[in-house]
Amino acid sequence: MASYGGGSMSKAHIDFLKGGHLWLELENRLFVHGGFDPEIPMAKQGAQFLMWDRELLGLAWKLSRMGRQKDFGGYEDVFVGHTTTETYRSIEPIHVCNVWDLDTGAGWSGKLTIMNVSTKEYWQSDFSSDLYGGMPNQLT
Repeated sequence: MASYGGGSMSKAHIDFLKGGHLWLELENRLFVHGGFDPEIPMAKQGAQFLMWDRELLGLAWKLSRMGRQKDFGGYEDVFVGHTTTETYRSIEPIHVCNVWDLDTGAGWSGKLTIMNVSTKEYWQSDFSSDLYGGMPNQLT
């Protein structure tokens, strides 16, 4: 709420925040912090898994490196965070199978990334360690 700077919020934003949703499905796209189990309906997913899963991205990475493609959950795109792309030696978003990892490490020393999910065009900040001090970036 503080990020709105005391300004007014749309009813849709208020309802979303009050609902405690841990994922968003929009136009055949899934947005989730950690990951999900494609074998389980979204409404039955556990909160811990949705927040902290790293298996989905790891499996997508492995399949992609083997030259295999899989559409997890039948979505056009799945957008995740939680696992920084630095894990895969990248400071840019990673796209493997139908999974996009947009966590480029801004919470540590990386960059903050935003993406137009329709065009896949993205923009990045400077390294957060350069903006706010702290640990130097390991990939520079």
